[in-house]
Amino acid sequence: MTEFADAPVRMGRSFDAVVFDFGGVLITPMAGKIAEVAARHGIEPDVLQDILLGPREASSDHPWHRAERGEVAYRDLQGMLTPVAAASGIAFEGDELKRVLATGYTPVDAVVDRIRALRAAGYRTALLTNSLREFRARLEAMVDFGLFDVIVDSSQVGLRKPDAAIYELVTGRLGVPPSRILYLDDFAHNLVPAVALGWSVVHVVDPATAVRQLDLLLEPQLAAADDESGGL
Repeated sequence: MTEFADAPVRMGRSFDAVVFDFGGVLITPMAGKIAEVAARHGIEPDVLQDILLGPREASSDHPWHRAERGEVAYRDLQGMLTPVAAASGIAFEGDELKRVLATGYTPVDAVVDRIRALRAAGYRTALLTNSLREFRARLEAMVDFGLFDVIVDSSQVGLRKPDAAIYELVTGRLGVPPSRILYLDDFAHNLVPAVALGWSVVHVVDPATAVRQLDLLLEPQLAAADDESGGL
């Protein structure tokens, strides 16, 4: 008998739980802010993103990764990133991180509304986010965390995506088999460990398209009927 043997399975459904990333899924992505700061330095956005956020395919000792694991305070992060930039021949001016994380992010209403509908329909919902502990209040001010049965914040659990252990933690807290979990994230590399664990995934590039994919995977018959009636 597995640890999920007593988990409820709803007949006629392919999934019982849906997991959401935060940035780029529930709120607008930081790509625009990164592009603005990159333009000021005369470099490509991808170059600045690598400097600020570190390697995408693994969790490392990069300052941003350490901050997302709760090991480094936000107040120290800009100073730790300055020599990283210098090693790439870029002279930081001291406000790069503040500009990237400044206000201007807004909730993606289509996704937030769909979460409410999922909960009303009996699905379990979870939030899986790489974040900084000092920004938790800001996140909760943008999206109601009461929409989630499970919340796993990297800065609180000491793990971050794409560490396999953080996906296993979410699975355990949801209490449903991995094969019954669907996950949405805007970073493709964050989807790889989820697939390896047995989750199904949606790569969020455009929110409207992602919501449509979500509906097709969760309730294909209802999605087809909605399509015929002219819905999203």
